[in-house]
Amino acid sequence: VDPRHTRHHQYAPPRGRALIPLHGITASGRYGDQTHFSNSWLDNEDAIDSFLYDASKMFTHVNTTLTTPCYLLSRDSSYTKSWTNVEWERHCQRSLRRYGRHFFNWHTSTTAHAVLPFVILVAVWSAAVCFISERFPVVRNYLQKASLKSSLLASFASPIALLLTLKTNRALDRVLDTRKAWGMMTRVTRALAGMACAYVAPTNGPLALLMCRYLAVFPWCLKGRLRGEDDEEVIRTVLPPQEAEWLLKQEAERPIAILSRIRCLIYLAQTGNEVSLPLPMSTHLHMGNRLHDLETVVGTCNRILGSPIPPTFSRMTSRLICLYLLVFPFALLGFSSSVSPVSVVLTSTLTAYVLCGIDEIGVELEHPFPIMPMQHMSTAAQKGVMAQVQMMRSMPKV
Repeated sequence: VDPRHTRHHQYAPPRGRALIPLHGITASGRYGDQTHFSNSWLDNEDAIDSFLYDASKMFTHVNTTLTTPCYLLSRDSSYTKSWTNVEWERHCQRSLRRYGRHFFNWHTSTTAHAVLPFVILVAVWSAAVCFISERFPVVRNYLQKASLKSSLLASFASPIALLLTLKTNRALDRVLDTRKAWGMMTRVTRALAGMACAYVAPTNGPLALLMCRYLAVFPWCLKGRLRGEDDEEVIRTVLPPQEAEWLLKQEAERPIAILSRIRCLIYLAQTGNEVSLPLPMSTHLHMGNRLHDLETVVGTCNRILGSPIPPTFSRMTSRLICLYLLVFPFALLGFSSSVSPVSVVLTSTLTAYVLCGIDEIGVELEHPFPIMPMQHMSTAAQKGVMAQVQMMRSMPKV
């Protein structure tokens, strides 16, 4: 794991002062019998420390695949991690150095490793065809008379190129939609945390911190939903026990359950009570709109997860590539009697690598969630929520 992605701030555990309950919910999130509430944001220092300490444990104490970066990492640059200026400078080197680096790191390519078995099979098939044509000259003479070179190569090349182009373009659109959705998720969770700290916390601190706890958990639950990873340990680490039990028992998707819970908390803030002022209606509507944005993010990700590019494209592309490579050695041998078996095997192998490599890239991009840097984006979203709490606590009084 790259040590740059494991840096975190050290937060001390809360100092153990008495917790301040609200609506039967203490500042730590546990349910109690008291209903006293203090209107001062600074009176909730222990609750803030507890939130920051629990959230920071995500980077040090939680040992699960949900919080572990999973790189499809070759020695060269990779899309499966967030880039910095260092990666961009290396990626945008002058053509000679860039081509040289890509060529000499060819053996570390994940795409090459994925298509290597089929490419080897094509090479073996080409060698077998060449062996038969050399052993039985009548076969080679027949291939030259049949003029396979003009009929087969032209008839297969254009449909394969069209299918590969359509499939790759649609796959890139899916990657772009996923990246946009997660970018919106990071921005909206940070904005909602800022609104909770600015508008809710001054009169209802524990409620605002509970919103922030759910916002910190939301990206990890969405990542677990999209990658099929277990998010229970993360939920139990950040959320109070009773809130965690409630979320784990929900039959609905956990990201949707989190948004429903935050909506209920916003309603409590909007109605107010005898010890806290109600949230202004304009602020309530604005926070509701931000929740709608998060629901849009979940809907976009579910659409991409549940509806692939029509599999007919993949099946037809695979069949045409197989047929093309099946007859390709015969077509090469039909060009001229002077074509050597070595050139036939090399040409067939390189052609197989090009076609299968492009098809493999399209397959990888079609399902973007395993290759997206979701661990980094989830960490960024959580740190954005934590930063809002820290900034609101440390802002100078006016």
